[in-house]
Amino acid sequence: MTELSKEQIEEKLNETSIWSLKEDKLVTRVEFDGYREACFFANSIFALAEKHFHHPKIVVEYGGVEIDLWSHDAESLTERDFELAEEIEEIVGKIDWR
Repeated sequence: MTELSKEQIEEKLNETSIWSLKEDKLVTRVEFDGYREACFFANSIFALAEKHFHHPKIVVEYGGVEIDLWSHDAESLTERDFELAEEIEEIVGKIDWR
């Protein structure tokens, strides 16, 4: 697994609407009306993470879910992090926010 250069990371960050870079990790927070919705969302992330053989940091709180992506085995950001980030962003886009 090859780490991405700073230029590659910046280019990929420009393609996303919910992710940012913090301490060399991809991070996002998705807000919900309650704990139940946050848990359902987190469970869908767990399923994606398993599919990608990835282990993101996921923090579930009342009203929100925080996600940190970083490839532990490469000790850096890799293409795999951005692939998972893109799929998570697709789920966020399908949430009924009514």
